[in-house]
Amino acid sequence: MAPVARFAGKRIAAIAAAVAALGFIGLGVGLVVDPDRAWLSYLMAYWLVFSVSVGGLILLMIGYAANARWMSVVRRLTEVVALPLPALAVLFIALPLGAAWLYPWRTSPAHASHHQLEVLAHRAPYMNLGSFSVRGAIYFAVLIAASYLLRRWSMRRDAGTGERPADPEVALGRERRFASAMLPPVGIAFTFAAIDWIMSLQPLWYSSIFGIYAFAGGFVAAIGLVTVFAARAWARDAAGGKLTPNHFHALGRLLFAFTVFWAYSAFFQAMLIRIANKPDEVTFYLSRVYGAWAVFVYLLILGHFAAPFLFLLPRKPKFQPRMMAVAGWWLLAMHLIDVYWLVIPSHVQGDQVLSWLDLAALAAVIGTAVAVAALRQHGIPIVPIRDPFLDQGAAYRSTT
Repeated sequence: MAPVARFAGKRIAAIAAAVAALGFIGLGVGLVVDPDRAWLSYLMAYWLVFSVSVGGLILLMIGYAANARWMSVVRRLTEVVALPLPALAVLFIALPLGAAWLYPWRTSPAHASHHQLEVLAHRAPYMNLGSFSVRGAIYFAVLIAASYLLRRWSMRRDAGTGERPADPEVALGRERRFASAMLPPVGIAFTFAAIDWIMSLQPLWYSSIFGIYAFAGGFVAAIGLVTVFAARAWARDAAGGKLTPNHFHALGRLLFAFTVFWAYSAFFQAMLIRIANKPDEVTFYLSRVYGAWAVFVYLLILGHFAAPFLFLLPRKPKFQPRMMAVAGWWLLAMHLIDVYWLVIPSHVQGDQVLSWLDLAALAAVIGTAVAVAALRQHGIPIVPIRDPFLDQGAAYRSTT
C-alpha cells in the first residue's frame, strides 16, 4: 500500500482567508446600505456552516458510539468537518449585535397586533438578549468540548503518546463511552440553537419537529461533505489504499437513509401544520410557498429528495467514488437552498429574493470555516494511522 499522505493546508487556508476578507468587506458595505438584508444574509450563511459542522461532529460521535469499524478509515475526514466550531463560536458574537434587525422579540414589530404583543411578552423571559447570548455560549461550550476531546485523543494516538492497550475494544473504550454520553447534550444544544437562531425569526411561529428537521438537513450535508473529501483522497491515493469502493457504498447508504429522513421530517411538519390550520403556524408556509419562493419548494422536493432518492436507491452507483462525490456536492447545494428557504423569507417577500449580500456572507463565513479547518488539519495524516480498528476498517466489505 502507498504511504498515508499528510494534508497540506496552508495554501488552501490562505486562499480561503482572502475570500473571507472580501466577504467581510462586502458585508461591511451591506451594513451601511442595507443592514436588514446584510444581517439576514449573514445568519443564512452562518447557519449553513454551523449545521454542517455540528452534523459532522454528530457523525463522528455516532461512529464511536456504534463501534462502526469501517468508519475508522473516514474518521479523520469526519473530524475535519467539525474543525470550524471554535471559529463559529467567535462569529456567533455578531448575532446578538444584529438581533435588533433579525428577531421580532428584540424590538416589537411595526404594526404588531395585540395578540402578537401578548405572545412576545409571554416569551420574553426566555427570548431576550441576555439569555440568548448565554445560551449560545453554553451551546458552544458543549459542542467544542465534545469535538476537542475526541480530536485530541485521536491526535495523541497518531503521535504514539500515552498507553496503547492491545485490545482495540479497550483502546477506544474511552472514546466510545464519551461519545455515547455526549450525544444527547450535543443533540439538545443543536435543537435549541435551531429554535433560538432560526425558528424565532418569525414572531409567532413554532413547530415541535423543527429541531429534527434542521438536524436532518445538516446531517445529510455533513455526510455529503465527508463523501466529497473521501473521493478526493481516493482519487489522489492519499489514504494509502485504505479507502475502497466499499466505504463509498457505506457512505451512500447513510446518504440515502438520511435523505429519506429529511424528507420525512419536512413532509410531516408541513402536513401536521396544514391539518391543524392554526394561524400562528401556517404563517411559516404562507410566506414560503407563493411567488418566487414556490420555485424553492419544487427545488427541494425534486432536488433534495426525489433525485437523490432515485440515484442512491440502486446498489451499483454507491460503489463509484466519483459518482458519490457528485451526490455529495449535490446534497450540499440542496442544503444551501434549504437553509436559504428557511431564513430569507422570514423578512423578504415578493420576487426579489436574491441579493449580492448573500454571496458576500457565504464568502465570509465559508471562507473563515475553510481557512480554520485547513490550518488545523495542516500536516496531519488523512487517515488516523494508529487507530486500533484501522486495519479492520480498511478490510471492510459491503454485503448488502
